[in-house]
Amino acid sequence: MLDTLRRGASGWVAKLLMGLLVFSFGIWGIADIFRGYSSDVVAQVGSTDINLKQFEREFENQTKAMSQRAGQPLTREQARAYGVPQASLTRLIALAALDSGAKNLGLAASDETVAKDIAADPNLQGSFGKFDRAAFEMALQRVGLTEKAFIADRRAYIERAQLSDVLMNGVDAPSTLLDAISTFQQETRVVSYIILPPSTVGDIKDPDEKTLEAYHKKAAIHFTQPETRDFTIMTLEPSDLAPSITISDEDLAKAYEQRRSEFDIPEKRTIDQIPFATKEAATAADARLRKGETLDKIVSEIGLTPADVALGIVTRDQMVSPAVADAAFALKVGEYSEPVQGPLGTVILHVTAIEPGKASKFDEVKDKLRKEIANEKASSQVYDVQNGIEDARAGGASFEDIAAKNGLKTVKFTGVTERGLTADGAKVAGLPEFKDLLTTVFKSEQGDQVPPGDTGNGGYYWVRVDGVKASEVKPLDKVRADVIKLWKTEKRKADLDVLAQTLVERGNKGESFDKLAATVGRTPLNSPDIKRFSESDTFSRIAVTRIFAAPQGGFAYGPVGLGDSLIVMQVKSISDPKPDRQSADYKKLHDDVRDALQTDMITTYVAALEKDLGVEVNSKLLERTLASDSAQ
Repeated sequence: MLDTLRRGASGWVAKLLMGLLVFSFGIWGIADIFRGYSSDVVAQVGSTDINLKQFEREFENQTKAMSQRAGQPLTREQARAYGVPQASLTRLIALAALDSGAKNLGLAASDETVAKDIAADPNLQGSFGKFDRAAFEMALQRVGLTEKAFIADRRAYIERAQLSDVLMNGVDAPSTLLDAISTFQQETRVVSYIILPPSTVGDIKDPDEKTLEAYHKKAAIHFTQPETRDFTIMTLEPSDLAPSITISDEDLAKAYEQRRSEFDIPEKRTIDQIPFATKEAATAADARLRKGETLDKIVSEIGLTPADVALGIVTRDQMVSPAVADAAFALKVGEYSEPVQGPLGTVILHVTAIEPGKASKFDEVKDKLRKEIANEKASSQVYDVQNGIEDARAGGASFEDIAAKNGLKTVKFTGVTERGLTADGAKVAGLPEFKDLLTTVFKSEQGDQVPPGDTGNGGYYWVRVDGVKASEVKPLDKVRADVIKLWKTEKRKADLDVLAQTLVERGNKGESFDKLAATVGRTPLNSPDIKRFSESDTFSRIAVTRIFAAPQGGFAYGPVGLGDSLIVMQVKSISDPKPDRQSADYKKLHDDVRDALQTDMITTYVAALEKDLGVEVNSKLLERTLASDSAQ
């Protein structure tokens, strides 16, 4: 969130260093001799301290950012596995170094500059493009900063941006470099080629027994049956307890009166809400609407579209402001409200449709309500029952006895692999997808008292390992056909590779491609223009790379893009197009190379700053913090 707010700052440098520096430097080579500083300081850059709170906030922000890129939330443990703690501290160290660099050069952002920058941040503006205090305070809550800390952070950001402008001013991509890269990228080649499918090498005879036995040992991983386990699962869910819970009619009636709004269908309205910058503007628009002017015309004049002012279908409770809701739900279809003061300004409301509500009846909902109340009571009882089960287990009671006493279910599974499959690779029917179930099963031994797990539905599960069958290589007699098939496949592949290599060697010694192709019953085909970084079903990346490594008239071979065939090629022509400096591709290349050079400038400068200032990392504090986090 804080990075988003920073990006909202006025465009000092479009691609600046915040993201650049995240993974630019490795910190664990930095001196870790920490000499008597404050106990919560994780690193020191020159005279600047980086405290544990800053590190934790940066770690959290980077974890959230990585979660967004991954498309799913990451746990702190996963973030540690990806190196996020190191990246977070690296970034803080780099920023501290840049702050020192800016101060050493006398760069500073005035209060007026900071204020203008914050006011121009679109993340902190209201509906009319102006700074909004409420939006600002909400942003402070989201990023966990005080107003003073936020302003200091923004000031430092602006000063770093000023420094980066100084560093990158005049750094551009020279035309000679761009021309060379463009020519390299745009070079095309045309080849003659033939496709060699696996069948080209003919039938492969079965191996003799000695060869087969040796291959069975060599390729044992392909014929190994994974470890399997037999286990029993006992589950306790609120739904197991709910049927035994009695709800009296009197309690049911009381609950209905307290919760009837949950069962009533509220009135819904389709509403337009037209915002105005001032109360006077709203009053003028109100007068025009009552004289018959159209809503679309007035909306257009304030720079909006009908879609911008449409709230859609809403209930009274879904509207933010009670005053606005009262006005909207007092209108008839087609009517306009008088100007109403809302939380973000003055608005006029327009109702285009009404869906009447419907009051519920006790007899219609009592069965559903009874079930909900029983489930709620059952959920509160689950913990007590779970404690009783743990006591019974400690006393030596079996799963079966406990299940019978408490009316629970037990399910047995046999021959299950760590991936939840049978030994033959089939999916195990009925296996629950409880969190950590299989991990627990395969970490436990027979006789272990395994702690209960979470079913994900407010309940618990217990697992008991009943048997373990170690992984083993299947005897040759049981997999003979599979071993022969795999051996022949690999032999055919090896023979095909030898054939292709032989054709290439003969071609590079001067034999014509037509003659070589005829020896395998093929006629060479001609390719279209092939670019250096292209690939297709015919030409794989490996094949294209080898084409561009071969000289004019040279031969090469490689796999096809799709399938098991090989392709043998001869370079027929090479085209080195003249760089087109006006093309979109060339302009994009210019921007990419310039950005890379500017990135190098920034990273080199930061590395020099860190070396000059001196960086010390409190590795022990970091290790304790992360170890403590792992133990939670």
